[in-house]
Amino acid sequence: MTGTLLGTMGLTAALLATPALAQSNTPAKAENIEPGGEIVVQGARDIAGVVSKEVSSTLFGLDKPLVDTPRSITDISDKLLSRYNIKTVYDFTAVAAGTYTGSFFGVPGAIAIRGSVADNYFNGFQGITNFANFPTPVDASSDIEIVRGPPSPIFGSGQVGGFLNFIPKSARGEKTKYVQSLTGDASVTLGSYGQREGTANLAIPVKFGGNEGGIALYGKLEDSDSFYRGMHPKSQIGQATYSTDLGSHLSLNLTYQFLHSDGYLKNIGWNRVTQDLIDNRNYVSGRPVASIVAPGAPFITTAQFFARTGGSTLKFYAPAIGVLIAPNDFTRLDPATIRTVKLSPRTTFLDPAFDINEAHTHTAVGGLTYTFDDDSQLKFESFLNTLKSRNYQSYGFATVFDATVTEQRLTYKFAADLGALSIKSIVGGTYRHSRSHDLGSLNDFVISEDRRDLSVGPTSDDRFNDPFLSGPGYQWATSVFSKISDLAGFFVTDATLGPVSLTVGGRLDSYRVNAVNRGSEVRGVFVTQRDKQSPFNYNASLSYKLPWATAYATYAKGKSLQLTQGGAINPTLIPTGAYLGTSKLKEVGVKSSQMGGRLFLAFDAYDQRRSYLSIPATGVATVSALRTRGIEGELRWLVTPRFGITATSAYQRTKQLPTPGAGTFITVPSCLTNIGCTAGYGGYIFSNSNRIGLTNGYYLHSSPKFSGSLFSTYDYKGQWGFTGGVTYASSTGGFLPGAIKLPKYALVKVGAYGVIGPVRVDFNIDNLTDKLYFIANSDTDANANVLPGIGRTFHVKATYSF
Repeated sequence: MTGTLLGTMGLTAALLATPALAQSNTPAKAENIEPGGEIVVQGARDIAGVVSKEVSSTLFGLDKPLVDTPRSITDISDKLLSRYNIKTVYDFTAVAAGTYTGSFFGVPGAIAIRGSVADNYFNGFQGITNFANFPTPVDASSDIEIVRGPPSPIFGSGQVGGFLNFIPKSARGEKTKYVQSLTGDASVTLGSYGQREGTANLAIPVKFGGNEGGIALYGKLEDSDSFYRGMHPKSQIGQATYSTDLGSHLSLNLTYQFLHSDGYLKNIGWNRVTQDLIDNRNYVSGRPVASIVAPGAPFITTAQFFARTGGSTLKFYAPAIGVLIAPNDFTRLDPATIRTVKLSPRTTFLDPAFDINEAHTHTAVGGLTYTFDDDSQLKFESFLNTLKSRNYQSYGFATVFDATVTEQRLTYKFAADLGALSIKSIVGGTYRHSRSHDLGSLNDFVISEDRRDLSVGPTSDDRFNDPFLSGPGYQWATSVFSKISDLAGFFVTDATLGPVSLTVGGRLDSYRVNAVNRGSEVRGVFVTQRDKQSPFNYNASLSYKLPWATAYATYAKGKSLQLTQGGAINPTLIPTGAYLGTSKLKEVGVKSSQMGGRLFLAFDAYDQRRSYLSIPATGVATVSALRTRGIEGELRWLVTPRFGITATSAYQRTKQLPTPGAGTFITVPSCLTNIGCTAGYGGYIFSNSNRIGLTNGYYLHSSPKFSGSLFSTYDYKGQWGFTGGVTYASSTGGFLPGAIKLPKYALVKVGAYGVIGPVRVDFNIDNLTDKLYFIANSDTDANANVLPGIGRTFHVKATYSF
């Protein structure tokens, strides 16, 4: 399979170098194209959505053909999302290079790009951090744009790793600016493991006083079971978009989205992980010698834990400074109970009677655009995003997040033709304000991930510290109140002289931050930390347009906020200014659009450094740095009006760079310590990277070195069609010496659809061969836990359109 990936990359290079294909390096022409709209391909009807759209403003705020955009970007239309049955961020690896997303507690919230968690944007505005609060609602989009590299200075000072831009459904027409008649559809999806979903779409033409416009409504209900026993995901999504002209110069666009998610439980997967468990499914069963829980209690409270154990189940392992572990009866498994059992991939660390993961979000964005006679534009936009969530995992981790972000943005876009020199520019300013309140229970250290015997199931003696059942007087270890304001100015200029194009952008932010921790971990010492800084971010790209391709080079550097899972700033970072992390990117690439836009190829190589926030259970946040180097390739080819091919390939390596002080926080499997496996399963062992001999940094293996995909689609006049393909990931695993190694795997997906009158039926099978595979956990727990992948699943969707 690695050979297949390298072959795909070789095919990409060969096609780029073939003059016979160099008919024109220009995208296909389209009628009435709006930024973010769809493209009508010359001479071919792109039923499956294989062809990328012509123009995007996501990277720079300037409408620019994707083939000439000097950055790596993947556009995924709702047509392609449907044909490839892309439902979550885990599925994007089928169409976007470098987006393999490992498990962040099993919830598909944020996509990973180039080896690290990426930001989520909503119509060009950065949303509140969503590591694992709720699944990103992919179905509610008309288009998904995945950008590898930093965001435009217009959109904020994000990390260089990349971001996902969610474009909501709208009332735009395929060949007209707005829909001309009432259209819509309703669907029902049934699938394996109790999947039950329903959606509805409605596009309504609206005309006021001769001004055209439209309203798009979307709704989704889900009430399902899951491959993972004990998980019952439920969600409700409502979304409305209103777009209209207000005369010949003015236009208005408003979008609102509501989301409620419940039952997508955070899931560390399998505990007590050994290589024998991965290779042969042999799980070490057994219970600790001594119990902790009080008789009749449903879980272990903080007071019970310290009264009974004195904290002796918590073990700091630091061989680099001579600190080893001494087991006791609370940590040691009873030899009389130890046995080896086979473990099903459906059996994981879930406790459905107690576990919670619920979120409510509200998102709204509005834009008012005035277009002058010379086609320059003045635009005012406003954005609102709120999050209320609560989470409890019964090994002892709980959070409550309450966050609100608002942003107002004013931009002016203009162009100038100076003979042979063409210039497009955008300038503007923005004000962004956020407030967050993070509650967390992890930092009191009343935890254990390995105490539970998965073959037996949850018991009161392996369930820790449930704050939601502890009464109103519960003392949260962490209670961080955070406020951030940012007044910024920015510019982007794209200058073209013949085949040469130079794109430069800059952004000056003025941050004012304050934060205080009122949790029990600070022992009554409540100190509000304040700071203000004004960093300057910039990027520059130089491209050269050949008859057969566009080659480019990009450099970007800047600073961005280091935020918690709830969008707050940890107050311990403020005195040193570490809440602003540095990032840098170097990238070169080549793109080609041939055959009137039917063939699109892209190839790039990059070297990036970005900051990384680690908040260990000691409460002391650490900002370190990750360096990722890699190569990526993508192919989109509408071979005939009926047959299309897509392919991706990526090679990457991510290194945690040396970190001062103690280093980053690590959960250490007892198997890798001086006491061995069963002597430590009843407790919790932790360390820091510099205390375990990793002072020179270490390579992360949460993402594979090699990943890729190859898919094809066939459509017969829009009446029936087939889709099939494979995604591949090389080995992943932990990073400590002797850590688990997860095997490489290839997953096959197939699908078919048929249309009879107004009814369409889609049938999809994921993981056709029922491959047993594993997804590496987040970096902190990558050595200790793994999430088994989902087995073969069937999905049948019936849609009635009108």
